[in-house]
Amino acid sequence: MKITPLLVFLVLAAAAPAEDLAVFGREEFYPAGKAGGPGDRERHAFFRAYSDDVAAHRPLETTMDLVNPPSWGKTVSAGTRGFISFHPAFAGGFVCRLLLDGLAPGHRYILTLNGNPQRAGNALLPSSVPGNEAEKYYDFLFITTDAKGHFDGGFGVFLRPGAYDVRYYVKDASDFKIVLYRDFFPFTVR
Repeated sequence: MKITPLLVFLVLAAAAPAEDLAVFGREEFYPAGKAGGPGDRERHAFFRAYSDDVAAHRPLETTMDLVNPPSWGKTVSAGTRGFISFHPAFAGGFVCRLLLDGLAPGHRYILTLNGNPQRAGNALLPSSVPGNEAEKYYDFLFITTDAKGHFDGGFGVFLRPGAYDVRYYVKDASDFKIVLYRDFFPFTVR
């Protein structure tokens, strides 16, 4: 019997989700819908738009698998898997929900968008890959799995406007090795 990615997504989504966060950097994030948010006008506008999107329970239109990386990454286990759902276009940033299963329990990971100089959005990401300065990336948030190695969280990631065609990485925060990834996929920040 084959289990479809959508069915697995729904099963994992039944677990208690983490708080939805508007993310402006690894150390700057705000719970969606709560008082406050960033002081900068442009960032605050994104915070409000993302909070409104979460409050309205708007469905995320695209869902994709995250898979164990090839030999250049590291495999936690054969049962490690993940799913990312997102809006293909959103004003001010990338809006997504991340479901992970089979990772190390209570372990810290970092979420990354990774570009390629030949693809859209690479120049819009803030950091250069060491040893390959033309390739850009964005380590945007640290997360921690629960006692069973699960994670379920929603994010609005503030980004520069433009078209993106990037990879999504889940990296072990202890050694920065990629444990799950999605090869290139497009989205637009309006």
